[in-house]
Amino acid sequence: MPLLTLLGLIAAPTAPDMPAALQVVAVAPDYPGRLQGDGQWLIYLDGPVDPGATSRVVRLILTERITRAVVYLNSPGGSLVTAMQLGRVLREHAFDTRVGTRTMDAARATAGTCHSACPFVLAGGVRRSVEAGSAVGLHRAENRVPVRDEDAFRHVVRTQVVEYLAEMGVHAEVANIMDTIPHDRIRDLTVDEALRLNLLTERR
Repeated sequence: MPLLTLLGLIAAPTAPDMPAALQVVAVAPDYPGRLQGDGQWLIYLDGPVDPGATSRVVRLILTERITRAVVYLNSPGGSLVTAMQLGRVLREHAFDTRVGTRTMDAARATAGTCHSACPFVLAGGVRRSVEAGSAVGLHRAENRVPVRDEDAFRHVVRTQVVEYLAEMGVHAEVANIMDTIPHDRIRDLTVDEALRLNLLTERR
């Protein structure tokens, strides 16, 4: 099947151009217009990182027996725990990640946005890059419901984040940047910054 879309668990969109949960679209190596013989799938992840996102991506990988893929990310963020879980899945399969979103031609991508929890999915790629004009941004994590001990919550989050970044080979300074940016704001990284932090591994 040259183009596969998994939409079964997507709720009504919160905005006209953004689904309410992570949308997964995969383009097979034999899709018209693809370079023949490269053997790589293109997997597009668009929308918020919801708690069910990892299971949908894993189901796709297993169903289609995908062994090589570039995973494109276009997301405003979402669940940090799920983002790290999904990043580990992508690293386990040795997939590459790239910030970008699909165009009318499903075999081609354009600039995308990767904010909040999304950079932690990006970090899961073996090779990590962005389409020109894309944005990668961070802010402080916040629980969806009030917590009794905010300091204890932040300590747990930081510990898990630093451990994950080390596991992915990304500089711990990413956690420091997160801590300084209020949750209602975003601090976009320049490409040079992202390369220095090893959040990106190559400049496209």
